[in-house]
Amino acid sequence: MPHWLTKPLVGDSLPRKRQLIAAMRPLLGLLWAQGSAGPDSPPLKQAEVAERLESNSTSLSRFVSLDPRVPGQKFIEALYKEACLEAAASGVPLDITLEALQDLRTSADGERRGCPSCVELGGRIDSLTTELSSLTTQLNAPCPACVTREKERDDAVALAASLRREAAELRAKVPAPETSGAGLQARLAMAKARRAPLPVHRQQQDRQRSQKEVAVARQLAAQARDLDSTGQPDEALALLRRGTTELLSPAETALVIVELRQQKLDHLADDLIHVYGRDQGDRPVMTVATELHEEGAPDDAGAVLRAALK
Repeated sequence: MPHWLTKPLVGDSLPRKRQLIAAMRPLLGLLWAQGSAGPDSPPLKQAEVAERLESNSTSLSRFVSLDPRVPGQKFIEALYKEACLEAAASGVPLDITLEALQDLRTSADGERRGCPSCVELGGRIDSLTTELSSLTTQLNAPCPACVTREKERDDAVALAASLRREAAELRAKVPAPETSGAGLQARLAMAKARRAPLPVHRQQQDRQRSQKEVAVARQLAAQARDLDSTGQPDEALALLRRGTTELLSPAETALVIVELRQQKLDHLADDLIHVYGRDQGDRPVMTVATELHEEGAPDDAGAVLRAALK
């Protein structure tokens, strides 16, 4: 870069002219470096740069120094036009617009002439430039609300992951429920041992009692179904609970559960199993589990035993 474009500006005078010089020097430097005939040709001389801008070497020296003289509007337009051509050819972008360069020239000219309006315009330009810089900084800064929400989301994700790990560890420590196999068979065998032995062949009155038990179970299940179908599931469960604990035997209770399964009232059957296993003693629960197993419902038998263990 030639000396006439890098000469230090000594002193504190003419602040508007300093701003104009700082904007013009990169554009003039682009013309000086890129304006030669070819890549092997030397850069342009100061006089050649001035001639390209329809000026002279003396005026150009004054324009880029702290001499009070300010270039005219025509010079500014020519300088920006030629700089745009060289920037397009070299791929070097310009950091200033023609309007901004013209505003700097107007402000510097008003400073030279002592024009209050131009000086005020320069002050406004400085104020707007500072404000624009501040706004740009604020826009580039992360939004505090977004940062807070992002942190809360990360904390929630971390907490959920921690809870999943804790749940997995607890599940690993809980033994598998005895729903079938040796555990269930042992409990059913214990229940059978506690019951009075049944005769090999049932008498006629036993068959009649069994038919009565079936009829009672069907009636109770039908009443519960009617309540559930009318949007009263809580009343249906209360009816089943009262009937099986106060009126029906464990064998009849098992038949009620089987009847509920047959009528596709699985939610009522599950609730009844949970309530009965939780509220009744060991002997009724064992009896119900045995009856369910004999009725071909081993899963329900295991469920009522598990409910009793909780």
